[in-house]
Amino acid sequence: EVGDPEEEAVLDMGNNQAKLSSAGECESEHSEHSEHSEHLDSNQEEEIVEELCEDKKFETVMRVVIHSVADITRSTDIGSDVDPFVEVRANKVLLGATQAKADQTSATIEESFYIKTETDPKEIKLRFYLKDQDHMSDDDLLGHGYFDLEEEDNTLNQTVHLKWKGQEIGSLSISVDLQKLVIVN
Repeated sequence: EVGDPEEEAVLDMGNNQAKLSSAGECESEHSEHSEHSEHLDSNQEEEIVEELCEDKKFETVMRVVIHSVADITRSTDIGSDVDPFVEVRANKVLLGATQAKADQTSATIEESFYIKTETDPKEIKLRFYLKDQDHMSDDDLLGHGYFDLEEEDNTLNQTVHLKWKGQEIGSLSISVDLQKLVIVN
């Protein structure tokens, strides 16, 4: 949420890490350290740099944003439009679901889901299940699609095609943001 000080701190850490990474993680620490300690010999400097670098652990915070659902062609209700919502899963783990949109076949959603992981983000497969909210019975599955981070270079403003029995029944617009963070104990 915008304005949340804890989230801003995490994002700031992520941005700072990205700046350090692009400059070279250990080199930037080494150059800063060498400016303040001209009296150390090169062996001592190398030992300090090694010590600083070897303990670094990273984790990634991933934000999955569902921007919209569009052009739903499948309906499971007789006489009424669908009330679509999307369940989001990462490697079969349910992250959550969007709010249902009453009587709409296309809708703006703009909801986010967060994942924190120490594994490579490219190993995470995102699955999306488009469902129709029913008030009198179980919700009906309209279609599903997936987004494989290993297959995609660009993760912003992507289209996920939703299918039911091999036929396209609509699409989602999504984005996936990644922030690599240094773990400090």
